Amino acid sequence: MRGRLIQIGALAVAVALVYGATRFAPQIDAGRKELNVFGAEDVSKNAPPQYAFAIQAFGAFRSLIVNIAFIRAETLKEEGRYYDAMQLASWICQLQPRFPTVWAFHSWNMAWNISVSTFTPQERWKWVYNGAKLLRDQGIPLNPRAVTLYKELAWIFNNKMGETMDDFHWEYKREWAWRMHLLLGPRPLPETAGPSDEQQPALIDVTDDPLTEVARRIAEQNEAKRQERIAQEQVPYRTSKPIDELLERAEQDIAAVRVSQPAELARRAVYDAIKVIDEAPRSLEELYAEFPETREMVTRLREIGVVLSDDELSEEDYWYDGKLAANFFARYRQLVEKPNLLTTIMRDSPDAAQEDEGLRLLDEVLGVRAGNPAGQALVRCLQRKVLTQVYRMDPAHMAYVIENFGPVDWRSVDFQTLYWVSLGLIRGGESPTSFQTDRVNTARLLFFALRNLFNNNKIVFEPNPEEPFRSYMNTSIDVDFVPSMHRAYITYGPMLDPDPGNITGAGSIFRTGHINFLTEAVRALYFADRENEAEHYYAYLRTHYGYTEADGQLDERYTLPLRDFVLKSLYGSIETLRQTEIVIRSMLENAYNKLAEGDGVAYNKYVKKALEFHEVYQKEKADWRTGRVTLLPFSNYQVDTLRQWLSFPGFRPELTLRKVRFWWNAPLTLRQSIYDELIPALARECAYWDFDSAKAFPEPEGMEQYRKEHPRREGERHPGERAKERKGAETPAQSFIRD
Repeated sequence: MRGRLIQIGALAVAVALVYGATRFAPQIDAGRKELNVFGAEDVSKNAPPQYAFAIQAFGAFRSLIVNIAFIRAETLKEEGRYYDAMQLASWICQLQPRFPTVWAFHSWNMAWNISVSTFTPQERWKWVYNGAKLLRDQGIPLNPRAVTLYKELAWIFNNKMGETMDDFHWEYKREWAWRMHLLLGPRPLPETAGPSDEQQPALIDVTDDPLTEVARRIAEQNEAKRQERIAQEQVPYRTSKPIDELLERAEQDIAAVRVSQPAELARRAVYDAIKVIDEAPRSLEELYAEFPETREMVTRLREIGVVLSDDELSEEDYWYDGKLAANFFARYRQLVEKPNLLTTIMRDSPDAAQEDEGLRLLDEVLGVRAGNPAGQALVRCLQRKVLTQVYRMDPAHMAYVIENFGPVDWRSVDFQTLYWVSLGLIRGGESPTSFQTDRVNTARLLFFALRNLFNNNKIVFEPNPEEPFRSYMNTSIDVDFVPSMHRAYITYGPMLDPDPGNITGAGSIFRTGHINFLTEAVRALYFADRENEAEHYYAYLRTHYGYTEADGQLDERYTLPLRDFVLKSLYGSIETLRQTEIVIRSMLENAYNKLAEGDGVAYNKYVKKALEFHEVYQKEKADWRTGRVTLLPFSNYQVDTLRQWLSFPGFRPELTLRKVRFWWNAPLTLRQSIYDELIPALARECAYWDFDSAKAFPEPEGMEQYRKEHPRREGERHPGERAKERKGAETPAQSFIRD
């Protein structure tokens, strides 16, 4: 009898406990959903079919199987058996699609481990891009608030593709640039700018910026942890500034930032181009409703193999099966862009007038050259479809990035870094465990991306559609990113600092990076002929970082005038003849690099600064009695430096193309001065890459007359003869300045 009572009592307790558990189930499920443990109340509800089957088939044993498989995958990775580890990781992703760590593991294995075991650019790109695509197309959609996945995706674009760690990093950059160039074309040119020193305030409201709100939450979490440690461990901390005070100071600093008119026009041109795509019709039905004539256009496009529908477009369909990339966008690019330099100088290059039937029909249907608004609307609709469905990019967020960070070139891999970092931080919120460290580390990638865009956002890209890896690509500094990066430092830096205290500028952990950036920015703005902006940032650098903490004295280097600060930060102390010659040649090399990029303004600036440096030395330090420490005529340095610049081995076709671009932009007198001497070597270099040297390096006009007037270069005289030159004698340098 006693045993029966115990059984009945135990059963009653069990029923009560089960009932109590059911009462808490809704709150538990709501919490799990909020913390993104799974995307819906039913763990398989939003999962793809293959994942849903695996989840249901193994039931309660799924977690045990995942643990065993993950341990095995880690072991295989440590043993170097990356392909086996990849297969196991793929199975784990199917069993546990809401587990962000395994997606990160699987992606990293492909992009970083398997890729380096291959030896051709095509193979490397395949594995690196597959790693990025896995996160972008599968991991992030299934775990939209897992900040760590956004960080891993951004890191592939930033470090694997954007930096120089990988031997094939240029091939990655070219492949990605080709994909974006094919879809969106080059970065649009701004309208004609006014005076370069005309500036306006930076119109950014940090209180209404989603990223600022993310930084605020991180700052609040940092402050809570500080207070907790103070209470528990008696750890002394400096008194930190209230978050509202940090925001108020950021607003004041941003209000003091001035954006030049060229920078604002450049940003607006890029923003408008993306905004048009964002506002394009979302479907063919919307397109037909707004532009009825496009219905017939879509029907006629079938004649050239372009089949359009509102079905989901995969990357495989875009490139291979449906061939939308080749049959539509490649032909559209041919219609709206001039033949590039690479196509022009190739031997037996096709005549630009020769067009295939598909090209002619595409123009006839869309009215591309005629500027038919309906045809343009169809193009924008397709661009939006490819961006959102193939590359998983939201044009609205692209516009946000441009609006807040500047005139990015969408062909840059660093734009992808900036896009995914900012999106991950905004979407992140909370997650199953504390992702605060991931948010802080992810936020650091903002600065990495902006720094790379500052250094590389000016892109010269001439695609080779048949072999994208052999496209010509060159990058250079874009000073229009200076205000954006400065704003990022002073806005987010203090709030991401784990122990801000009574800080100034960008905070303690970002202080050195901000100082180095501002120094580079001042130099770049100075040589870009934007000295007013250079003075502005030099003053900020002096005011916020120039005074030592020990005695409050101004650092000696910040007491220099702007010109001297720039030159000393770039070249160090310059006193001797040899140091002066090194500076002059370095400036001239920079000038030739800028001209090869098509930047005539920067070319003239570097040449004039080199000439100024030459004249100052000749006036103040030259020994005119013996010529022992007297510089050669400036034109000699120009010609000699150019000879060395053009003689650099063209061991890659893009290096030869760089020389060709310079040649087509160079002043006539500069080309005349070295043509006869260097054309044999340049012709051999062209022949190696199957370029037509007569097209690449045409003979300058007036060479016969030049040869008669210049039997030998002026200045090739004995030092004793040079000593007889009058002090301050004129040089022919101005003839090498580009109009």
